[in-house]
Amino acid sequence: MLKVLYLVHDLADPAVRRRMLMLREGGADVVLAGFRRGENRLAEVQGVTPIELGRTTDAKFAQRMGAVAKAVAGLKALLKNVETPDLIIGRNLEALAVAHRANALFGGSVPVVYECLDIHRLLLRDDLVGTAIRRAEAHFGKDAKLILTSSPAFIENYFSPRSGIKAETLLIENKVIALDEAAIEPAFGRPLKQPGEPWKIGWFGALRCRKSLGLLADFSRRMEGRVEIVLRGRAAYAEFENFDAFVRDEPYLRFEGAYRNPEDLRAIYDDVHFSWAIDFFEEGLNSSWLLPNRLYEGCLYGAVPIALQGTETARFLEARDIGLALPEASLSQLEHLFESMTGDRYRALSEAVAAKDRKTWLADRSDCAALVANLSRLVPTAAKRGGAGATVPTSVSPEGWTPMKSDAGASVSSLIIIPCLNEEKHIEALLAKLSLELDHMNARIVVADGGSTDATREIVARISTTDPRVVLLHNPRRIQSAAINLAVQTFGRDYDYLIRIDAHGDYPADYCRRLVQEAVLTQADSVVVAMETVGFGVFQKATAFAQNSKLGNGGSKHREGAKGHWTNHGHHALMRIAAFDAVGGYDETFSHNEDAELDYRLKQGGFGIWMTDKTRMTYYPRSTISTLFRQYLGYGRGRAKNILKHGSMPNLRQMLPLLVVPVFIGAFLAVLNWAAVIPFSLWAVACVGYGFWMAIGHRNPYGPLAAVSAMVMHFAWSAGFWMELLSFRGRKVSS
Repeated sequence: MLKVLYLVHDLADPAVRRRMLMLREGGADVVLAGFRRGENRLAEVQGVTPIELGRTTDAKFAQRMGAVAKAVAGLKALLKNVETPDLIIGRNLEALAVAHRANALFGGSVPVVYECLDIHRLLLRDDLVGTAIRRAEAHFGKDAKLILTSSPAFIENYFSPRSGIKAETLLIENKVIALDEAAIEPAFGRPLKQPGEPWKIGWFGALRCRKSLGLLADFSRRMEGRVEIVLRGRAAYAEFENFDAFVRDEPYLRFEGAYRNPEDLRAIYDDVHFSWAIDFFEEGLNSSWLLPNRLYEGCLYGAVPIALQGTETARFLEARDIGLALPEASLSQLEHLFESMTGDRYRALSEAVAAKDRKTWLADRSDCAALVANLSRLVPTAAKRGGAGATVPTSVSPEGWTPMKSDAGASVSSLIIIPCLNEEKHIEALLAKLSLELDHMNARIVVADGGSTDATREIVARISTTDPRVVLLHNPRRIQSAAINLAVQTFGRDYDYLIRIDAHGDYPADYCRRLVQEAVLTQADSVVVAMETVGFGVFQKATAFAQNSKLGNGGSKHREGAKGHWTNHGHHALMRIAAFDAVGGYDETFSHNEDAELDYRLKQGGFGIWMTDKTRMTYYPRSTISTLFRQYLGYGRGRAKNILKHGSMPNLRQMLPLLVVPVFIGAFLAVLNWAAVIPFSLWAVACVGYGFWMAIGHRNPYGPLAAVSAMVMHFAWSAGFWMELLSFRGRKVSS
């Protein structure tokens, strides 16, 4: 059992109680120690008596630092009855300072985890004070092995670019703890507004934002009883002049005290229609980056969240097509929103929230076990079980490739990243195959899920409970480029290479080890592979035949395969993380062609790309004309964006398909002159003729249909290219 010393900044913080529940449910034995914040009642966790380190006061930073110094000085006596833990978690900066001292008292070899769910404004200042605070954070966190945080925006805006703590990050969202999911009923059928009743907005949780309180009070008075505001939670009295008097004097606003999470959530959210998910406590900084508890709590029970455009919360909701986002937090915008609110519109909004996968909002036992498993791997005795000392077999493969070095996979560390979305049919078998490779590698697998609505997340979470080397990471941006970036930002610091795996592909049993061997042997910064396309249904087989031929790929090396050689581009497989970081990772504005765009920057930066002939992947093409068309439309747009961004002209094999749309449009001029149809006819005849030639030459009956697939690909790619080019010119003109 993992023994954890959990040091916290505020023993009354409800989030501390939730983390304690997760740790204990995940199988950890936890000792809780921390500061009492003012006169707040301590969060109750059954069977746990916390060790009080001292008293602190809200909004009194100097007083809190004094309390920390006093606690550090007397820590040996305070922890005299605590057995040496396997792990120390310090929640927020003041607890991290105590964790640093505790580690020294226990011999200096206990792994430290920094849990930070809010970025204090002092850390973000650019003056001497901010510099000093960040240096203190770096000093106290110099031995930290992991950063736990709750929003990708914290990683993107602070931990990656500014924090002095060099540790991998793990995203643990502020989900509702559901140890007994049967007790948490689905949100369908929640009470709706009855005629004559007011709309109710619930602002629940940590009440610390004066601007929100004033805006909601003014708005409820402006609406003259048609909207009521309900407050629940813990008020930060230091942030308000007189919170209780203010609330008492407001006719349409009421405060109903604290609540237990998760026990009281159903009752309090059933009493409101909307959830206020806006926070101006540190406007433009922490409040713009966080994903608050109330977001997950309200959505779990079908309350419609109200967010502010430009914040991480609004982006989170937009990605799921739910909730409401105000262009600005003003009385006029709120009035406009509610003047147009009808019962039918509200019902549709609420049902859209309720229809989302409940795992988006819930952390169940599997999540608790996964958290503890991730923490356990930081403990030296547990890390040895990950296979760091294992060896790779030296036998020759069936294909007759050269033997591997016995330590090819274990001598370096690899982060295997699988971007995925709704891959329940493939993900379990893929992970089973890759897990066999992990037995011979110093590696871990990160499944970056873009919000799957099928069973993908549940499958990965279940697997991660039994194999801590497999981690589920939520990718709020959904697209693959963002998935890779986020995984590297979160976990990449401790790894030499990233290996990109497509969830909808197939791979040889030693694929990852072969890539590592090639990287070590060639000292390449990037190793790319050839693709072999395989189909099953009639159309998919024809498309595969086309994509494997010059008719469909134009002679692309990463489609055809070739002897190992240095190249400018190929299908991404392995990359040195230092090189990936040096050029800034994938450009997340690219939903397609992001690999070619990154390869351009790698080459410009002097990095080497090696096309290996020692392994390849199997790709399964789209199975319908419409999905194939959309795919290649995206490819065309991506290629145009690449050219517009870098000024790199396409090569001949890409120039030829560009002519397809112009000659297609030109064919309509045949009403004026029959010769206008000749270019289009030549293209069509050439494709069909090539298809029949392939059918005869390869004795493959799918040749003629492969010509149809190729024509779809050519036309879609050309259309996408011209659409992007013309829309770009339009944007340039309008600016």
